[in-house]
Amino acid sequence: MTHPDFSALDRSGIREAADRIAAYLALISLDAGPGRIDLVCLAGNAVLSCVDHATELARQHDCLLLITGGIGHSTPPLVAALASRLDCAPSTLAGLSEAELLSRLVAADTRLARDRIILETRSTNTGENAAFTRDVLDELDLGPQHVVLVQDPLLQRRTDATFRHVWRDRPARFFSSPPFVPRLGEALTMASWSQERYLTLLLGEVARLHDTPAGYGPRGKGFIGPVDMPDRILVDRDLLQRNLPLQPGR
Repeated sequence: MTHPDFSALDRSGIREAADRIAAYLALISLDAGPGRIDLVCLAGNAVLSCVDHATELARQHDCLLLITGGIGHSTPPLVAALASRLDCAPSTLAGLSEAELLSRLVAADTRLARDRIILETRSTNTGENAAFTRDVLDELDLGPQHVVLVQDPLLQRRTDATFRHVWRDRPARFFSSPPFVPRLGEALTMASWSQERYLTLLLGEVARLHDTPAGYGPRGKGFIGPVDMPDRILVDRDLLQRNLPLQPGR
């Protein structure tokens, strides 16, 4: 099997461009949030440090933790990562939703009572994460005003934009808190990304956030509202595309 040649990462400026894009995608806005948080919402993904981070936030704020995620793009890498951490065969986790998979790790944390955990198990993409989370909370007659979103750092900004768009008729305020801000060398040891997966996600997320006919914004698919896209990020994207054998990925 032939692997892509990423030797260009050693050239001046290439690695720095990737790190700037990652820092942009890993939106952090909790520092500007209110003192009171009503809900922590963990979106299904394969970065297991998100689970520890979300659980700790829910404990600190003495609030509910909602885990959202059915079976989608992140499910296979999540199963692999979770099987490794729990030292079990991946087959024992087959058929479980991402919310159910992640809840297994949360359940091991005795600092958070099980009756403080809510699962949404049907969503298969970020838009459904937002919509079905709203539906589950409506069914429980819960109307959180201040919600912290925890997601794979590379998906954090789009998750924030998606929830704001889907909930635009609600008074809730959203704050973002990824578990860490990735840097290329360190990130591959902190999460379940391969180098190719990591870099294709960088380019894919910029393409989805950029408000063009091919993106997810108002001029494109309409999944999110307008997102500020700094010129520097577009320059960095172009640099990576010219120098690395990649196509934007999910």
